[in-house]
Amino acid sequence: MRFISSERISNHSGAAAEREVWERLKAAFGPEDTGVGYRRYPIVDRTAGDFDREADFLLFLQSVGLVVIECKGYQIDHVQRIEGEKWILRNTSQSSSAPHSQAFDHSTRVLQHFMKESDLCDRRRNCVVAANSLVALPNITREEWEARGFHEGPNAPPVLLADDLSPVALRERIETLPHAEPLSDSEYETARAVLSGGQPISGDRGPELADETTKGGLYETVEKGLNRLDEKQEEIGLQIPNGPQRIRGIAGSGKTLLMAKKAAQMHAKHPDWRIALTFQTQSLYETVTENVERYYAFFSPDDPEPDWDKLEILHGWGGRTKHGLYYKIAKESGVRPLSYGQAKREFGDEDGDLFDRCCEQALEEGRIQESYDAILIDEAQDFNPGFYKLCYAALEPPKRLVWAYDEAQNLQTLTVPTAEEIFGTDAAGDPMVDLSGSYEGGIQKSQIMRKAYRTPRSVLMLAHTLGMGLRREEGAVQAITNQEGWEDIGYEVLSGDFRKHGEPIELTRPAEHSPHPLHDEADASPFVRFQRFGRKREEVEYVADRIAEDVSEGGLAPEDVLVVTLGEVRASRRTGEDLAAALDSRGVDANLVWDGDRDVFAEEDSVTVSRINRAKGNQAAMVYVIGVEHVEDDARRQDLIQRRNEVFVGVTRTEAWCTITGTGRDAAIFEEIETLREQVSGPDPVVTFPAPHPDDLEREMEDDTTATTIDQFAD
Repeated sequence: MRFISSERISNHSGAAAEREVWERLKAAFGPEDTGVGYRRYPIVDRTAGDFDREADFLLFLQSVGLVVIECKGYQIDHVQRIEGEKWILRNTSQSSSAPHSQAFDHSTRVLQHFMKESDLCDRRRNCVVAANSLVALPNITREEWEARGFHEGPNAPPVLLADDLSPVALRERIETLPHAEPLSDSEYETARAVLSGGQPISGDRGPELADETTKGGLYETVEKGLNRLDEKQEEIGLQIPNGPQRIRGIAGSGKTLLMAKKAAQMHAKHPDWRIALTFQTQSLYETVTENVERYYAFFSPDDPEPDWDKLEILHGWGGRTKHGLYYKIAKESGVRPLSYGQAKREFGDEDGDLFDRCCEQALEEGRIQESYDAILIDEAQDFNPGFYKLCYAALEPPKRLVWAYDEAQNLQTLTVPTAEEIFGTDAAGDPMVDLSGSYEGGIQKSQIMRKAYRTPRSVLMLAHTLGMGLRREEGAVQAITNQEGWEDIGYEVLSGDFRKHGEPIELTRPAEHSPHPLHDEADASPFVRFQRFGRKREEVEYVADRIAEDVSEGGLAPEDVLVVTLGEVRASRRTGEDLAAALDSRGVDANLVWDGDRDVFAEEDSVTVSRINRAKGNQAAMVYVIGVEHVEDDARRQDLIQRRNEVFVGVTRTEAWCTITGTGRDAAIFEEIETLREQVSGPDPVVTFPAPHPDDLEREMEDDTTATTIDQFAD
């Protein structure tokens, strides 16, 4: 059994009682029990005023069902009398309370979410999950309670007294509750998904498809599976740290979803806080907003619409029509915010440093106002230290800056910058921001996520090795050059020694680090395909034919298909336009992203066609990466690393299937891709490559800590 605390226990009057009951619950139930225990589970009662807005403790056990516990630190003399649900109090901060009603109401809110899932309802639409409500009174003995007669009568409240809190007694008390009822394995798993916040946001794709072996039918499994958070994800998503926190992990590990969940539950629990959720890719606005709205409706069912004046979803920089977080902070500090054009005129043509220079200017020239209670940075790998420091300065103590750093998102920064490298050190040489250890209550200051859920294992393995050029005829262009580095992103080195340059390395990715929902579905394979063509027109026609099949026969919605066109701007846009025309002739609409609103990526009933700069941060069921010959086309792109990163990001946009295509007869990249595709497509995929010599690389990835952004690719 796992126990999750969303934030530290504050020093209110009942804090000592809460701590005691929480520790007693953890002592009574252990790893052998199937279930989860929460402290301050964040489904919030917005009608409760300042008291008891959320359940003190929520237990969910397969053997019992749901148990909600309201904890009170009352002494026996504090309870003057009990009148039905109302407790008349004396010598306390409240004159009365209704703790059992509070626990019952909290359990009802949880059951309402359970009842949205058909698997958790019987034929009469009654919830199959049993629910019990208790009041914990750790400072009152049974003798004291019964001497006052509070145990008598049909309306006597069910309580946990001091005598009930030994491990054996507490366990027996929970297991013998009057409405306790065991759940089947499938019922338990579905209910756990609901509690994680995943299942209720899985969405409704309409009637079930008759043929679950089609891509559309299989993708329903993906959508539901990707939205079921595992215990690690759930714990991180519920945490409200009492200071800075870093979340690092591989692409596809669910960090964007977790940041939305974190922001939503912070807002639900602390509606007076000013919170900002920020990111780099402008086309993420719609996705991020939708996730926050859904999570907030889950956590605050009485008031499902967030207060957008308090919870702000902002691009890091912003633009002419929609202001970003930098703009707001700079303006509040008395500094004139700069647009991209203004920054270029003021600071020169060093595009990669422009935003950082803007942030540093605001820090140097402005009086930064501590106006935010929490700032969450998604896509943190795309920001330089200036933005981190600006956000940190804009926070009130205890400086709740939470940043999610995507290792290997763009293959330019596999080493996560340390807090010292971002924020610096003080005069004594101590870090300005310390990420070691944990906060009071056990919330870790730094969290690591190595499991990749979104992209199938074979696709991810091909993307990493292709993006680094590990089987490139002329040698790798960038690489992880030691075993520990590969293990940090979820791989296993089967054989070989990186110190013996040129000797073969065998690499695999354990299935447990890529638990994709379709991993064991034979009908879903292969997840990655490759086709080459002699002429560009043939390539375009082939992709158009395959997309038409995906929609008409495969059952995919057009918006579930994404095409990423590689190459320089004019050529890639021309390819996209040719593809849109070919799709139109087949009765399929296409959305050319570069012609639309920068804040919108996918449009309903249209296939999305995008260059790489807008595709980053977005996903689709079926992804086509076309024009792969440009990866090695020196006449068009001079930066080997950038071109390799583009194909990596394009391939990893998929949530299920990816087809890579290219035109040309002698491009060496084709043989490289075909070899890798064969290696990763088996049931136990292993890729082999010669151990690269660091001196031969354009970039040795462990040594690079400079944050960069793929949005710098000119559009």
